[in-house]
Amino acid sequence: MSRLRLRYRAGYRPRLVLTDTPDPKCPECHGAGGQTDGYCDEFGEYADADHIPCGCWNPYRPERALPLPRWAARRLFGWTDPSYSDEPPF
Repeated sequence: MSRLRLRYRAGYRPRLVLTDTPDPKCPECHGAGGQTDGYCDEFGEYADADHIPCGCWNPYRPERALPLPRWAARRLFGWTDPSYSDEPPF
C-alpha cells in the first residue's frame, strides 16, 4: 500500500510533487526507508556506504509533478528567483 504525500521541490521551476513515503510502522526500517551498509576498500579504509531500500516502499516509483505558480511559491514557501553570476566561469 502506498502512502502518497505532497512535497515541495524548489529549483528553477517550483513544483509540488506527489511521492511515496516509507511506512512509519515498518518493523525492519522503523520508517527510515532502508538501511545504510558501510564498506571498506582493499586497504581497510572506509570507502562509501550503500543504501539498501526496505520493501515497505518503492524509492524508484515515478513522481507526479504539479507545477506551482511562482507567486504561490514565493508566498507559501519563500522561493526566490535563481540568481546568476556576472563572473566568468574560469
